[in-house]
Amino acid sequence: MHTKTTDRLSLGCLANPLLAVAAVAFGLSMASRVVRGADDAALKIEEGKKLFHQRCGYCHLAGGTGTIMLARRLGGDRSRLEERTDLNADYIKKITRVGINGMPPHNRIELPDGELDLIALYLTRPASLRAAEAAEGKGGAP
Repeated sequence: MHTKTTDRLSLGCLANPLLAVAAVAFGLSMASRVVRGADDAALKIEEGKKLFHQRCGYCHLAGGTGTIMLARRLGGDRSRLEERTDLNADYIKKITRVGINGMPPHNRIELPDGELDLIALYLTRPASLRAAEAAEGKGGAP
C-alpha cells in the first residue's frame, strides 16, 4: 500500500491518462498561442512598414525633405528613420503629433492612433528583425 501511494505521487498527472492528455493539449495550445503571437507581431510590423512608406515616405525616405533636414541637423547616419535604432515609440508618437522644426504636426484625422502605433512599432522593431531584413535584402522598400 505504501508503494502504490508513492508510485502515484511520483507519477503526478501521468497516473491518470485523462490528466496526461489534458496536460499535453494545454501545452500544445500554449505553444500555438506563442507562434500565433509571433506571427501577429510580424504582420503588424509589416503593416507598419507599408504605412510608413505611404504616410511618411514622401518626406522620410531617401531624398525626402525630412531626411535632408535630419541629415543637416543630426548627420547622415541618423537621417533615415527606418535605419535608426535609438528611437522609441513614445518619442515617435509625440513628435508626429506636435511636430518639430520643419515637420508639421499630424492630427488623429490625418493619421489615426492605430496607424501611428503600427508605424512606431515598425520603426522600433527589434534588431533581430532588422538583421533578417538585411540578410533578405528587404530593408527599406515595402
